[in-house]
Amino acid sequence: MTEVPQIADLGGLPVEVVSLESPGVVAVTAWANDGDTVTLTWDEIAGSASVRWIAGEETRLSLERELLSKISVREEAAGRVEFWIWSESPELGGQLIVRVGVRVSVEDALLRV
Repeated sequence: MTEVPQIADLGGLPVEVVSLESPGVVAVTAWANDGDTVTLTWDEIAGSASVRWIAGEETRLSLERELLSKISVREEAAGRVEFWIWSESPELGGQLIVRVGVRVSVEDALLRV
């Protein structure tokens, strides 16, 4: 199973946490100072996640990941929220980092192992 944050551990972060109807499915939303929103939704049992970055009425980014090994949600300097998503398979390893602060930034690496 994928290593994911416990809902109780997210309580002190500047995010909205929603447990969805399916077991193991959680959505976490963070807001940038410029008004953009980022929602990370994961399914602990299926080992999958999606990231949606919305600016106003426009979807800026929509990513899906499978074969997850770990997800981390943390607060860094100046109230910036970071979503870290690691994935791995026998052939590939990846790390996706989404930072939500003054604005949204994304780093994504998917490499052969």
